Order: sequence, then C-alpha cells, then structure tokens
Amino acid sequence: MLVSGPQVRPAASARVTNRSSRCVVRARASAEYETLRGKTVYKASSGEPVELLSLWDASSGSKAVIPFLTHFADLSSWEYAQQLLKLLPTLEASDVRVLVVGLGSVGNAQAFSRALSFPPSRLLACPSPDLYRALGFSPGLAPDLPLSPALKLLPMLAGLGSPGTLQEVLRGYTGDPSAPALFPSPSPFDLLGGPGALRPMELATRRLFNMGGILPAWGDLAPPDPRLLTQQGGTLVFSGTSLLLKHVDSGILRYADPRVVMQAALGAEFR
Repeated sequence: MLVSGPQVRPAASARVTNRSSRCVVRARASAEYETLRGKTVYKASSGEPVELLSLWDASSGSKAVIPFLTHFADLSSWEYAQQLLKLLPTLEASDVRVLVVGLGSVGNAQAFSRALSFPPSRLLACPSPDLYRALGFSPGLAPDLPLSPALKLLPMLAGLGSPGTLQEVLRGYTGDPSAPALFPSPSPFDLLGGPGALRPMELATRRLFNMGGILPAWGDLAPPDPRLLTQQGGTLVFSGTSLLLKHVDSGILRYADPRVVMQAALGAEFR
C-alpha cells in the first residue's frame, strides 16, 4: 500500500517521494474500508442518499479512487478537481471507479459541477465533517477553539495549522520542474521556462482564474455548516476491500499528487 501524509506512521520497503508528502509501500489491513461501511453521501446528479460502499463492487476486487475534496468553494477542491478531470478517461478505461466526495450540500455540489463541467455522476456531497474526521483527515486549525472557522482560515493560509501551505503558494509563483505544465505550449509562460514542466507563475495564474470563478458564486458553493470551511480532505485508493493508497492532506492546497494516485490505481499500466 502507498501511504501518504504526515499523520500515517511509515513502515518498511520501497519509497515514493512527491511534492506534498512521503509515500511508503507496505501491506496492511483496510481499516479505512470498514470506516466507510454504512456511511451515507448524496449524489450530485439527483440528491439521492446512497451508501458510499455500494457504488463499486469491492467483492470482485475492482479498484476505486475516492478523492475526498475540501468544501466546494475551496481553491484546493477546484484545483484538484481540474486535475482529476484529466485523469478520468484513463482511469475509467482501466475499469477504475472514480468517486469524488466533497464537503457541503447537494446544491453546493451541483454548482461546483456546473462551474467546472465536472460530471455529476462522479460527484457526491457530504454535508458533515464526521466521515472525514473518522478517516483521520485534519479538522484544520484549533477545531475546539470557540472562534469562527472563517477567522481560522487566515492563519491557515499562512501555514498555521496547515503545514506546507505557504510553500505550496510560493510554488505557484516559482514553478516546479518536477510537475507537469498546466497550459499547453505555445503560451506566454514559455518565456519563463521550457515546455513540459510547471513554469513560474503558471499555477498562480490558474489559482487566480479559479478565485475569479469562486468569489461571484460563493453563496452557491460555500457549505451551510461553517465547520466545513477548515476541514481538510484526503484520497483513498482501493483494490476490492484492500487499501492501496491513503493520502491525508496536511493543509490547504496539499491534496494528493495526481501522479501518485495514478501509480497506485494503475500500477505497471501507468506511464
């Protein structure tokens, strides 16, 4: 199993490093699958409640990728979903089920789906933080402090209670030669770096565009439960009931590296 995220204790064997965390390969029982048992989410396509584990046939050993986004008005969710959109055809062509869960109401999920042209059939709403916390995902800065979650967001953006966020913000401006480009060449970003890799200002520009989409639609996207504003997410990849990957977001913008998700889901098929 590939384990990603600082909350998970590493163990034996091969290591895979990525921008957001350390991944470790090992075998272990799937406590996460048991945690999901009986848990209800809501289909963005219809609003219908559904048990999450009923959405793929684990008994046949089939694979499932389950990204747990933050709330639907969060930059992290928009950015991760945009990358997942590129992965969907490859994963589904290999019979990997993709189930994307986000924090908020069905209406929030539907607004998110429309804004990003994300398929509603792959999108699920989770209106409470309870499932995320049961999976060990971070509740954000000082969850027990009697302070508005909106106020807690400001120090989190500076990295307080959100490890790695400040570095990730800076990466948006400086670029990253180990990450793929976001905008196809030729583009103005070619002046700042060679094609193929993430160039300076490229990710920061994408984030600016996303913010321009979020702010006017905040009322439709933001969750009714204010606790969800600081709740962080993660990503699980299963083969049947066995866990292949667990990534725990350490903070804002610290979602799973899509290349690590693909490696976990596709193994030798991933190039």
